Amino acid sequence: MDITTTSSLGSQALGIYFDKKVVESLQPYLYFEQFGTVEYVSQGNYFSRFVVVNKIATSSVSTLTEGTPPTSIALSVSTVERTPTQYGVNVELTDLVVLTSFFDLINSTLVEVGKVIARKIDSVIQTVVNNNGENVIYPNNKNSRDALADGDLIDVRLIIRAVQKLRANNAPEFPGGGYACVMHPAVAHDLMSNPSTGQWLDIRKYAAPENIFTGEVGSVGGARVVQTSNVDTFSSNVTVYPTTLIGADAYRIAYWLPGKVATYVLPPESNLSVNNPLGQRGSVGAKVNMAVAITQQERLVRIESAASTL
Repeated sequence: MDITTTSSLGSQALGIYFDKKVVESLQPYLYFEQFGTVEYVSQGNYFSRFVVVNKIATSSVSTLTEGTPPTSIALSVSTVERTPTQYGVNVELTDLVVLTSFFDLINSTLVEVGKVIARKIDSVIQTVVNNNGENVIYPNNKNSRDALADGDLIDVRLIIRAVQKLRANNAPEFPGGGYACVMHPAVAHDLMSNPSTGQWLDIRKYAAPENIFTGEVGSVGGARVVQTSNVDTFSSNVTVYPTTLIGADAYRIAYWLPGKVATYVLPPESNLSVNNPLGQRGSVGAKVNMAVAITQQERLVRIESAASTL
């Protein structure tokens, strides 16, 4: 009688399971990635080229004369090229701990690897988007990050101003309407506890709940508020929290691996080497090859503020 064993499945099938486990673990923790346009670079290409078709000016539309074609215009296309940066994490496991709890331990480790890779992906995106975004708003008529003090907190007027700036720039909204507004929970606390925030719409009252973003808690003034503790702050006279308002297709994200991440599981007994002659050490890890670029500056607005201590 034939019996299916793990050796029958082979390393490729097990590898697919491990990759799937990490991807499933990281996806719920990707807050900034969900608002970018994701592209996968085909094998053999080192450069990722983001192509942007620039807006055609209304003045290019002319009044037609019967029987006479209009004067042709050239289409303006801009490109941004990026090369991959590789990020990875590796967790070492001893043979003794694997022998006592092999599969459960591997599963738990894969989940945590997925979470930390997700936080790194979001941090990489933030570094590009928040360090290079050109449209910045400050509370209380301040005009620089260094001028911010403890009392310069976010309020609904700043949110509305940022939304109107995006609309004035003709930034497209996301499906379901509105712009993404990513903020730290401490900033969300200041916004929601401010008595002037009277337009707050709780997520449970949405007419179309199927369009909810990961981390979305409600909306105000055309901004759909997404909370995440994985917000990179700025050091200044006070800790400065960025609140990022995003229109559709404001930035692009490229991955050089077809499954986004590559996962590696090496049980101790299969990891024999000069440095591991008795198979006493194994490892679980993952890596990602990626690049990020802002392609539409006018579709990003950042509010920088202090925040109350929670």
